[in-house]
Amino acid sequence: MSQLSAPPASQPPGFHLPHPRHANRLPAGLTPEDWQRLRQNAHALPQVLTPNDLDDGSDAAYDERGWVQISRSAAGGRPSRWIAPAHIPAALAQLAATPPAPTLRSLMQQRAAQLDALGLRREAQGWTRLAVQPLTLAHEGWRIELAHRVPQHDAPVWAFFRDGDVGSLRHALGQAPAYEHAPALKTHLDHLLARSEALGSPAQLASLLPRLQAECSVAQPLADLLAALTRAQDRWEQGVEEQDQLSRLGRELAFQGYPDSFETARKLGRQVTLYLGPPNSGKTHAAFERLAQALDGAYLAPLRLLALEGRDRLVGRGVPCSLLTGEEAVPAENARVVSSTIEMVNTRDVLDVAVIDEAQMLFDDSRGWAWTQAIVGVPARELIIIASAYAAPAIERLLLLCGEKVERRVFERKQQVQLMPAPVPMTHLLAGDAVVAFSRRDVLMLRDQISQSGHTVSVIYGALPPEVRRREAERFAVGAADVLVATDAIGMGLNLPIRRVLFSTLSKFDGVGDRDLSVSEVHQIAGRAGRYGLHDEGFVSVLKEAEASSLKLLRELLPKEPRAPRDFKAPVAPNWRHVQTISQRMGVKKLYAVLSIFREQLKLDDAHFAVATLDQMLELAELLDRHANTLSLQQRFVYAQAPVDTRLPVLLDAYAGWIEAHAARGQVGWPAFIDDYDEHARLDRLEQGLRLCTLWLWLDLRFPGVFGEVESVHDLRGRLNDGIERQLKGRKPLWQRRGR
Repeated sequence: MSQLSAPPASQPPGFHLPHPRHANRLPAGLTPEDWQRLRQNAHALPQVLTPNDLDDGSDAAYDERGWVQISRSAAGGRPSRWIAPAHIPAALAQLAATPPAPTLRSLMQQRAAQLDALGLRREAQGWTRLAVQPLTLAHEGWRIELAHRVPQHDAPVWAFFRDGDVGSLRHALGQAPAYEHAPALKTHLDHLLARSEALGSPAQLASLLPRLQAECSVAQPLADLLAALTRAQDRWEQGVEEQDQLSRLGRELAFQGYPDSFETARKLGRQVTLYLGPPNSGKTHAAFERLAQALDGAYLAPLRLLALEGRDRLVGRGVPCSLLTGEEAVPAENARVVSSTIEMVNTRDVLDVAVIDEAQMLFDDSRGWAWTQAIVGVPARELIIIASAYAAPAIERLLLLCGEKVERRVFERKQQVQLMPAPVPMTHLLAGDAVVAFSRRDVLMLRDQISQSGHTVSVIYGALPPEVRRREAERFAVGAADVLVATDAIGMGLNLPIRRVLFSTLSKFDGVGDRDLSVSEVHQIAGRAGRYGLHDEGFVSVLKEAEASSLKLLRELLPKEPRAPRDFKAPVAPNWRHVQTISQRMGVKKLYAVLSIFREQLKLDDAHFAVATLDQMLELAELLDRHANTLSLQQRFVYAQAPVDTRLPVLLDAYAGWIEAHAARGQVGWPAFIDDYDEHARLDRLEQGLRLCTLWLWLDLRFPGVFGEVESVHDLRGRLNDGIERQLKGRKPLWQRRGR
């Protein structure tokens, strides 16, 4: 490799550049052979970036910085690739130290994950390092751990990519520099503590430290940090002083005191434990062991199906358990525990033990608010939160804002999932295989194709009702079906005897467009292979009929560790208290206007919280204000939370008719859809009828005496479930039929 120096005046021949004008950015002495090697291995080199690698990354941004484009983006999702001229020597040194091999990219990804664990982060023009500096405060020697980021020379980083020597890297990094604003920050903290001591509430003063620590755990500019600390102290002080109603309303409108709005939970001094681990690691089993011993308790599930399973698990252990979901309340005699969907959480009544499942769903765009509410607001003396390990820091930060400390209990998977060396042809499927697709149409198509080869097939996808999903899962579990075809619904909680998970594709439609699966999605689904106690090991691969790039992408994603979204803020949705407060204070009577104020005009505590996605609620609110404005604001707010898929005209039209009838007559009357649907219809029509049943039962539970006819709706739902199950178990093709 030649010695590189200042850029030449003109480009030597033999270089392939997407932009010839970038030639004068290349270092002098760079040979065409060196450039060609760099181009051929750009996908694996850590010095090379794509627009997705940085928050402000784009072709234009890289070009403005004077970087060199190595390759353009291509059809099929391959991104453009860029390199800084100053990093070309390091890239060539990387190739000399780690010769190109099929495992090079995986090796670089593993080393990048190690750097991330050490607090090193790639920024636009270089690297920064997360440093933690203790600050001892004047009050009783209180200690604060301050997180801050400092620029980091890239030479030790590139050396680590070459040799993987963590010890040498730590030695080269040395001791992190002290925080330059430490004196000013300590003075500010001491001032806040002195102000707090002056209130004369020493018993409550200890709960201020976790709040201050939560702010200092987020690396941010000094001015923002000082303001955040002041807000944290203000919120604490307001809680101590029990300010008048106007101040309380002001806090709610500014959303600064969200954790403190759950007064029952805040008074308990909850004992919180995180149960962390991958799928099939036994964390859920351990949580149920503890819940079964509780004086009283609650299991909060992400899906109605898992709430049903949770109830049955407890009843099977002799623990009386009630069921509460969006559409049903099934009390049990002498029940000690309730198993419910997480949106139905009770934040008023004190419990002995509560279990929150699948808490990494906190990151979900549409439903994450329910986990925020439960984590912050469940009034349980002992709270167990089950989650993937990558979600732990975000959950712990939420609990620090509540003034609570957290313990971790880490569970290891009993056996690892192995990546198979080659794709599996559909004709080579075996009993115990699960084939994963990401749309109803593809699931049914695969079911038909696999059935033709002589296999019996179970099917699970999102539009199926929980009762049918459960029956299909049981058919596979007991061997009545030897292959399972499912969407990513199997990635959440369903414990099935799967030996091999085979992806039919590594992309999915997310409501906006097709995208590659995330690392966490791949781990969650692949982790279902090799259930402990049933299989000694688990395997994952792709179908041979999948896209040509699928196995390559799976190889890239599987070794990576899932990561939380950068700069994550916990989503929060409005409750009735917020709606009532805004309406009274702002003099607004239309629900759409109240929700718009909540979403657009409230100044949030934007270091920690963000408004949840409210698009569907706003769409229903506009409909309610127009067609049912004689209903009270509270009634309209309840209606706006109904499970109405506004993309389905049949469902939306029925909903509009029901709210108009309620507003006009106080009762809805006979559910006409009972006369329109039966168990002998097409599959898509059976699913449509079930959606109407679910919506009717959800509304009846919240408006007693307005809907009714529950027995008739339950009867129809049972017949429709049976009809769907018969079609899925049959041999007739399903995916080519109408409504696919």
